[in-house]
Amino acid sequence: MFQVSYQEISSPKSSHKLPVIFIDIKTSKSVTTMFLANTGSRYEKVSEEGLAHFFEHMVFKGTAKFPNAKDISETLDSVGADFNAFTSKEYTGYYVRSASANFSLALDVLSDMLFAPKLRQTDIDREKGVIVEELKMYKDNPSSHIADVFEQMVFSDQALAHPIIGREETINSFQTADFQRFLQKFYGPENLLLVVAGGLQDLAKDQAELLDKIQQSLAKLQDKRSDQRNPFPKAMADQPAEIGRHTLSTEKFRLVERPTEQAHLVMAWPALHANHEDRYALQVLSALVGGNMSSRLFSKVREELGLAYYVHSDLDLLHDTGLFGCSAGVDLSRAEEAIKVSKAVFTDLLTQKAKIKPQELLRAKEYLRGKTLLGLEGNNSVAQFFGLRKLLRGEILSVEAVLERLDAVSIDDLNRVARATIRENELRLAIIGNFKSEEKLRLAMS
Repeated sequence: MFQVSYQEISSPKSSHKLPVIFIDIKTSKSVTTMFLANTGSRYEKVSEEGLAHFFEHMVFKGTAKFPNAKDISETLDSVGADFNAFTSKEYTGYYVRSASANFSLALDVLSDMLFAPKLRQTDIDREKGVIVEELKMYKDNPSSHIADVFEQMVFSDQALAHPIIGREETINSFQTADFQRFLQKFYGPENLLLVVAGGLQDLAKDQAELLDKIQQSLAKLQDKRSDQRNPFPKAMADQPAEIGRHTLSTEKFRLVERPTEQAHLVMAWPALHANHEDRYALQVLSALVGGNMSSRLFSKVREELGLAYYVHSDLDLLHDTGLFGCSAGVDLSRAEEAIKVSKAVFTDLLTQKAKIKPQELLRAKEYLRGKTLLGLEGNNSVAQFFGLRKLLRGEILSVEAVLERLDAVSIDDLNRVARATIRENELRLAIIGNFKSEEKLRLAMS
């Protein structure tokens, strides 16, 4: 399907080596040039909360070659390129999607952003207001805010618990020196991954010229950067009994009182970590339970009982832990019923009250196969598919290999993963809405 190769390209001016994945899509006339950084919000100190996300904003404000934000945007707009960035708990990404013939320009801009950003205090102070408004926007949206509240409740590790965007106090405290330290610590080439996905035949006249272009981008690096790959700081938990031992709190319920017209809830159980051998089975189980409009959750909670407008399963797998559950926007007057019914969809898997049927398993697998293949229609998605697996897990798996692992999942696998994950007295629930008392809500989840 895709021709994938991996190399480590040496800097012409230092001992640094930049890992690079090339993904050739023969039929494409465009290319996504993407830098992935092995850092995110969970690597911030308490005083740095929001720094990884803020840094993502700042590299667009000016570089050595492109002095201000307008220069960057005009340069990329002039060739019709799409460009953006994203920050998560464990990684950060920056990309330009352009016509293949404009690869050199895309690489020039991105490498300048990461290897020679200005990080001026005047730009930082101006952007503080923008990010604070972004923070307020999320807080004003109940379905977004309750997700943050849930994570603040469920994680005992503050590095995981705090919102990616940070707090208003920390956002307003940042200075140029904070960004420079962050840049030197986490943005050495060894801690980055360059992914080039698309029509590679138009990027250069031959492989040697292509490698030379990347080497020249590395030559921009003037300041001292760490030559270490960001090590994950906590031991992984390999056994189901170890789930969440290091990272999860004992708090299991939190209510946010707000005069909303609808209640929004998140409920989940501690789950497997991202490298666990059963992660493919858990993905299939999540699809079966609440991945689409024919899933158990949607059919029961919305179609049969009319309790919610949206309801879906959630699966979040991190280096050392994970969460498996669901989110829903429900009728305020029937919130307790919605909680009970949603919980039952999961716990019925354990009691065998609602056994998994072969045809149901097949539908879940085919759904994941279809979504995976549809998702790979765009170069950006292809870059992330291969890039994040390499960055976070050190593996380069073909699409076919991933689909084979999903296809190999059996009903016995699903039952085993359900028993390991949907454990008695381990359910966590956060809910936001216009409630006078939390007693009935607590009883509904018990």
